[in-house]
Amino acid sequence: MSDEDGLQLSPQLMQDLRDTLKKHDARCSDDVLAMQYLVAAAGMMLSSYDNAQMNKHDALHDLSGFMHHVYDYMEQEKVKRAAPPPKDAMGVWKPGK
Repeated sequence: MSDEDGLQLSPQLMQDLRDTLKKHDARCSDDVLAMQYLVAAAGMMLSSYDNAQMNKHDALHDLSGFMHHVYDYMEQEKVKRAAPPPKDAMGVWKPGK
């Protein structure tokens, strides 16, 4: 996968992550605990990432902002799916004479 492909998020990926976390800790049936594991894992990965030219604190801030972006996008998508479909217009409006 190249950088141009972007991230490939899907319901199946989310389920696979949940299943893997539950194998590690059965309490991860609770999505809040599962999210804590994912965030902690990202923090651990960033801390152990070996790149002297990277400002890890800035990268942490960027990752947090990205998480906010994904959350906002997903919330907007839920609103769009919940909105009723537009109704077809009937007739033709003509200005009064």
